[in-house]
Amino acid sequence: MVAPPFPSRTYDPADLKLPQMVPWARALRAFGVRLGIQGTPFAVNGVLRRRVYVQRHKLWEYAASAACLFAEGEKPLRILDFGGAATLPIYFFANRGCEVACLDIDARLCEAARQAAARRRWSLRVSSVNLLESPLPAEMSAPFDAVVSASVLEHLPKNQQADAVARLGALVRPGGKFIITFDFGADAPQPGAVRSVGEVERLVAASGLEWMGGHPFRDTGTRFALDRRHPQCRFTFGAMFLERRG
Repeated sequence: MVAPPFPSRTYDPADLKLPQMVPWARALRAFGVRLGIQGTPFAVNGVLRRRVYVQRHKLWEYAASAACLFAEGEKPLRILDFGGAATLPIYFFANRGCEVACLDIDARLCEAARQAAARRRWSLRVSSVNLLESPLPAEMSAPFDAVVSASVLEHLPKNQQADAVARLGALVRPGGKFIITFDFGADAPQPGAVRSVGEVERLVAASGLEWMGGHPFRDTGTRFALDRRHPQCRFTFGAMFLERRG
């Protein structure tokens, strides 16, 4: 049983100062700056542009994922990302020697990721196949060391979320990890946001996996104005760290 860098929980800006988070937050910031200087755009919330800054709450979910994935050392991993084509995390993982596959229905972002991977000779394959509607490409059907998804779940209809989590969970090998982050809270503006701890627990049950380290999800109760398009909405991010034991 592997313990996550911290238990599955909602966002706390202070987490970025934890010893296990600091090096990954620093590395991700530096990598984002390097991409921007070198002219490689990356996407945030579906918007692809050249940038050199990562918002703290996004850095939190990216650094938490990295800290969890590499908690046992930086050996290359086989990683599947769901919904993060052309984003900083998949570029970061590929740049560290991981074999990365990405599923994203946005064809434009998929093409941007393919171009970036070709230029930098990353082991990064991207497909716009819809996980919920079509069979996966053969090279994306074998179990992965880790499956990750950053702030994608809330963009799925509620009646499809458990199915998506179940299909992704099935792709985690024994001993592998499933890391998923999402908008959380009663006032989160996305219609598909996770609203309660009870919803989180139902998603975990659908995944067929176990809480990493045996630590269930905890809501700290703190809320923030995280979306500039909806400044009146106070909500937070949640992160789940799951594993397939065996």
